[in-house]
Amino acid sequence: MPYAIYPPIGFARVGNSPDHFLGSESPGSLGIEIDQQGQEVPVTRFKDAAFRVKRKGVRFHIFEVGGGQTPRPAVLPAGAVVRWKVSVANRKDAIHRPAGPPAVPTAVHDDPTRQDRIISAAAQVAGADAASASLDGAYRGTPVHLGDVSTDHAQRLIFLGGSGHSASTTVPPDPIGASFYTNPGWFDDVCDGSIEATIELPGQAPVDAAGAWVVATPPDFAPPAQGVVTLYDVIRQVGLDQGWIPAIGTPWFQTDVKPMIDRASRLRFVDGTATWAAISQDWEALADPSPAGQPLRQNTVAQVREVESALNDFTLRDWQNAALDAYAAGNFQAGAAPDRGDCDIITRTALDETVGQGFFPGIEAGINVTDPQAYATPFEFRFRPGGMRPGDATAHMAQPWQADFLKCGAGWWPAQRPASLGQHGGGTKPWLRPNMSHAALVQRAMQLGVATPDGAGNVFEEGRDPALGA
Repeated sequence: MPYAIYPPIGFARVGNSPDHFLGSESPGSLGIEIDQQGQEVPVTRFKDAAFRVKRKGVRFHIFEVGGGQTPRPAVLPAGAVVRWKVSVANRKDAIHRPAGPPAVPTAVHDDPTRQDRIISAAAQVAGADAASASLDGAYRGTPVHLGDVSTDHAQRLIFLGGSGHSASTTVPPDPIGASFYTNPGWFDDVCDGSIEATIELPGQAPVDAAGAWVVATPPDFAPPAQGVVTLYDVIRQVGLDQGWIPAIGTPWFQTDVKPMIDRASRLRFVDGTATWAAISQDWEALADPSPAGQPLRQNTVAQVREVESALNDFTLRDWQNAALDAYAAGNFQAGAAPDRGDCDIITRTALDETVGQGFFPGIEAGINVTDPQAYATPFEFRFRPGGMRPGDATAHMAQPWQADFLKCGAGWWPAQRPASLGQHGGGTKPWLRPNMSHAALVQRAMQLGVATPDGAGNVFEEGRDPALGA
């Protein structure tokens, strides 16, 4: 039986709390926590009582594939063992780094004189409830913890990133702040790399599953908001451009259009520069393809497209613009497109929690994810073997990540790095307050607040360390 790992690309987020939660595996969820009874419950808080950011983990599943059948979660017989291998790296300060973020996919070339700056780590775990194995590397001889891996009762892999630590190893520290993109001599614990699994069935030869990729990224300080363009949308365009997936034709409201409307509307929680709050949430009326519904559809499309002028370096993907045009004209189907079930839901949900625009350089992964040569075919959002090396997906990201968080404020990617947040006492305040230098933000980023829903449709800043002041 052939097997494959899902999601093909999974995203973890660093955090300095000992607590963690798991990323969402279905639309509408902000993540999963495991309670004291071992039950999965929705996450409600993203910081702990000491105002530290919880790490966000990602869970990888084994699916049975092939034989012309829809992929389905693997049901392994008694005695079967899944052996996982994880290899990750951070190459940011070890490469020939361009002067600024590349505007097109650009090969990552290691600098042979800086190989002691590659932070790499590997770990293996096997079976059910495997104890945590640490992913430990080094930067110029200084230990760097890139994360931890373990398994749950169903032998699924759980990957947790590092603590969000960034530093310079020199005394005094190397300069920081001349660039939002490159600060030589500085490292962070963002990383990416391969996820492999071998399934050992009783009395049979081991079978390797189709591999996956993991990216450990900076924290998301606004979980209830999402990018209007996500990495799912970006990579979907790659598949469409290459003819690997069929042209969309008549778009589906639930699958192709509603996500854009909903995500544009949710920017009202984190950004006050456009009319996000005026976007209709009357989903029944919005799904009406009749001529009577056309004024609402046209107005809503115009409001969604406002994202291109309100945010910097931002362009909707071609398939998104075509879907919006068809929707405005009433040429759409009201339901959801057929999919292959859980594997497609897990894949899209993971990628939709990311930002897929403003690749200057971005936040989770850079513009190299738009390179068609990186992907396996038949296409399903999976890197081909050898299409990426560990560390390549994050190599061109900001160094360290806090530098980009300081410079790329309002107008870049407020769905992860808010411009402003609502306050319980009314009104909004800038998310980044007080003003900080790059060095100060490296030390204090984890003390900042997180946009958190109150369960009644409102989103407020929570978890801000009082030591920062009001």
